[in-house]
Amino acid sequence: MTVVTDFLTTSVYQARLALLILCVLLVIGFYLVSIFRDYAAEDREDPPKGIANLEEMHAKGDISDEEFRTIQSRSHQLSAETSSTKGFPTGNRSTSS
Repeated sequence: MTVVTDFLTTSVYQARLALLILCVLLVIGFYLVSIFRDYAAEDREDPPKGIANLEEMHAKGDISDEEFRTIQSRSHQLSAETSSTKGFPTGNRSTSS
């Protein structure tokens, strides 16, 4: 029995066990993040649906002409910004030597 307990207390075994636990925790973390990202992606509304809802609200009189134009122009600005920066990282673009 002392051989087994001596084996469990060696630093090599403890390092391997710690590495195994770390790998399991990383896999669980990646899995949870992927579930959250999929869930968050489902919450996004399609732009055509958003515009259709906006036009419907305007037709019902829920929003004024000025509000309609403001929201519509802002949505066009946002869509232009996102389409022009697709594939490029965002952040500080300044270069320092």
